[in-house]
Amino acid sequence: MTTATLGSAVRTSFQRWQFWLLLLVLGLLSVLLVQAMAEEDMDRYGLENTSLDGYAALAQVLEDQGVNLHPAASAQTAEELLQEHPEAALVVLSRGDVPNEQFLAQLREVSDRPVVLLDESAQLVNALFLESEVSYAGAHAGGGPVEDATLAAGGQCSIPGAVTAQDLRAPGALFYSEDPGCFTGFEDGSGPAQALVETPAGLLFGAPEAFSNHDIAQAGNAALALSLFGEREELIWYTPMGLDAMGAEEWASPTDLLPGWVIPLAWWLLLCALVLMLVMGRRPGPVVGEPLPVRVPGAETAEGRGRMYQSANAVEASAQTLRSAHLIRLARLLRLGAAPEESSILEAAARQVHRDPAEVSALVARRPRNNAELVGYAQALASLEQETEHAVLTAHTRARAAPARPENAEATPKTQPDSQQGKNSSND
Repeated sequence: MTTATLGSAVRTSFQRWQFWLLLLVLGLLSVLLVQAMAEEDMDRYGLENTSLDGYAALAQVLEDQGVNLHPAASAQTAEELLQEHPEAALVVLSRGDVPNEQFLAQLREVSDRPVVLLDESAQLVNALFLESEVSYAGAHAGGGPVEDATLAAGGQCSIPGAVTAQDLRAPGALFYSEDPGCFTGFEDGSGPAQALVETPAGLLFGAPEAFSNHDIAQAGNAALALSLFGEREELIWYTPMGLDAMGAEEWASPTDLLPGWVIPLAWWLLLCALVLMLVMGRRPGPVVGEPLPVRVPGAETAEGRGRMYQSANAVEASAQTLRSAHLIRLARLLRLGAAPEESSILEAAARQVHRDPAEVSALVARRPRNNAELVGYAQALASLEQETEHAVLTAHTRARAAPARPENAEATPKTQPDSQQGKNSSND
């Protein structure tokens, strides 16, 4: 099988099954969409995220300890939960975003409610505290196999949960604070840099990675988590989003509602589309200028129409075109005039090839249903035309080979020989 034949077969099969293939693709897309909509929380530090960077293990342990978790994805939801559960503890987990100014003002107010602030960067610290109260000291690359990766609570630590945990192993941020804290990473002229410090707004912890599914079992991370979050039966878990930092009069950009990977993916797809357009544009070659009118040979036109019918899988239209073309050529071959009837052409062709007119009519009236039957139909019409042409040429050859007879052969009497004529004249 040649490459052209293989390509034609693949193209024909695709055209035959393109509806079902399209239906299959749409079905797969629908399944993927349903799975994506029903997918569990995949956010980093998400309470239902079961991957390594999720908090699903922590949430399950807290629920087993009798703690009711109330997730809040916006400042408004968090405020409503705080009013609904006045005795509940509050956790503010910052993943780079900070609450709005109104909620920050509420955090600065001293209250009896336990508050835990989780922040591994400087955004929440800079928005919530003055530099004289709490400031960002740097990052701690904990979690390694060496002893230096583990931070001890320290003798100056007065936070019961940290004293119970004794040590911490996880990467995160370190902070300077006026009050002594726990888990000292280093100490310089500004004082000890610690991962857990007491602030006017509550406990500030700079290593939320310690409570992830990957690191919760390291060192004293689990004990510290139970001490920080298991104090009250009701726990409000607030994760600020980008829209929380906007005022009520401000409009949100549509890009703020999209994940971070959408914009790079859109630019990448645009680049791929431009490259594809360039490749497809250069594939046929440069544009060739030709003065009009352009004369196109009939064979090219017929081939182009045939390829168009093949691409559109127009079997019925192709069969009708073949039928009309063969009838026209048969009429010319049999010299039946300018516009003979189809039945007259078929009867004359049947007489010429000595075949049953009904058989010839049935052959021409066939309706192919696919390309394979169309090929057989075209071959049958071509065979009929060849037989007719051969019969006509044979009849013409025989007519030319026969001797010509004079038109008045019967009316002319036979003349007698000269000797007989002389004998008759002497007798007279």
